[in-house]
Amino acid sequence: MRLRAWRWPLAALGVLLLGSLITAFVLGGSSGGTLDPDSESPDGSHALAVLLRDHGVTVVSAHTTAQATAAAQDAVGGATLVLTDPALLTDGQLDTLAATPVARLVVVQPDGLATQRLAGSAAVLGPSTSRTRLVDPACPDPDAVAAGNADLGDAVAFQDTAKPGCYELPDQGYALVTLTAAGAGTGTGGGAATADTVLVGSRTPFRNDHLADHGNAALALRLLGKHPTVVWYLPDSADPDAVASDRKSFTEILPAGWRWGALALLPAIALLALWQARRLGPVVVERMPVAVRAAETVEGRARLYERGRVTDRAAAALREAARSRLAGRLGLPRAATTGDIAGAFAARGGPSTALTLHTLAGPAPADDAALVGLASALDRLEAEVGRL
Repeated sequence: MRLRAWRWPLAALGVLLLGSLITAFVLGGSSGGTLDPDSESPDGSHALAVLLRDHGVTVVSAHTTAQATAAAQDAVGGATLVLTDPALLTDGQLDTLAATPVARLVVVQPDGLATQRLAGSAAVLGPSTSRTRLVDPACPDPDAVAAGNADLGDAVAFQDTAKPGCYELPDQGYALVTLTAAGAGTGTGGGAATADTVLVGSRTPFRNDHLADHGNAALALRLLGKHPTVVWYLPDSADPDAVASDRKSFTEILPAGWRWGALALLPAIALLALWQARRLGPVVVERMPVAVRAAETVEGRARLYERGRVTDRAAAALREAARSRLAGRLGLPRAATTGDIAGAFAARGGPSTALTLHTLAGPAPADDAALVGLASALDRLEAEVGRL
């Protein structure tokens, strides 16, 4: 009976698990991560990696700091090191990258710490609040001028104290800043090991689903295709170079807007709870619409037993009630066994123990006549206890 009650919830759970397994099997192997050069998903960068290879550029994927630095140093003719998620790196990893000699370092959407470590003269102003996605370069940089308008709707704004950047956002700062060796790598991380550092405030030009929009493809190719090799660094949480005590927490990785939004939700939830709360009033005494006498209840239950021909259940109910009353009259606890009741009854001069046991725990009556006889025998036992 209990299994039948749970069959529909179990069936629904099985369907959900099956759907999850099918989805993971179909999509799990090809989705990849954001800006992954091997990922064909909308937010991947497989299309850009194919374009780079078509132009004779070798694309090497790296998932640890050691792999990225080794691949950049082993590249013949210079390498462009692309850092896609700098917010996941620790101070030590950023310092290692800043000290690695590469021809060009392209950092996509860095936070304040990564900008300070990798590009000392630049600063992050924060996410752009403008809804304008198509931005004109408005700068003399040949790469930006050749690319033309680019889609930079999710840009982070930068400001360089040395020189202005490209793609000025309507509200503040620039979406693209290029620093030469004199301004790059001079932050907390150390010396000028990189020829030039490019800060890109938007991931959109590198994505598969937006690469063909406006000048995105030209801008991405010019930023990454300057040198024969592109080392594409996708930080991994399993990187042994990321010391556990120096690893950023989840709240540190979240943008500031998300943290303030979560704090704003707390008073909203409190107000919602107060609005939905219901005050419990005093207990209301309500008169019963119908009063049913106990005798009628007993009679109705007896008729149900009779109609169902369940003399065994009726006999068990009569014996249980008789045992409870006899135990109370003999001074025994209500949980006393039938043997204890029969022994105490015989010790006080009542019927023999065998006769009492037969009456209280004997075989079930076969028909209604035997049931009536059992009821009479139980009445006699109770009456005899009253005379002792």
